Amino acid sequence: MAEEIPPQGGSRPRPASPPRQGSGAETGWAVTGTLISGMVLWGGVGWLLDRWLGILFFAPAGILLGTAVAIYLVVVRYGAVDPPPGQRSGKTPGGRRSRPRGDAKTQKGQR
Repeated sequence: MAEEIPPQGGSRPRPASPPRQGSGAETGWAVTGTLISGMVLWGGVGWLLDRWLGILFFAPAGILLGTAVAIYLVVVRYGAVDPPPGQRSGKTPGGRRSRPRGDAKTQKGQR
């Protein structure tokens, strides 16, 4: 009996729920922040290398590298859009159904 009673003040497990999707504005600000921070961070590293080595090459290269890495991160994180609930995710272009393979008959007969 004592094993069935939860301890006083103990935490309860949270119910399983899907992760919350942000609004379009939240996603837009997240993408913008990622792109700007990538350019600033890697551009700053390039600027520091320029000052240290006395070359004027690394700052623009760092900005380009930061932009490329930020775009990659945005595509990885936000690139794939899940279909709305209740809709199929077909693999044919334009939502058209593919033709049956071989001698398969359809509901209306053979094509």
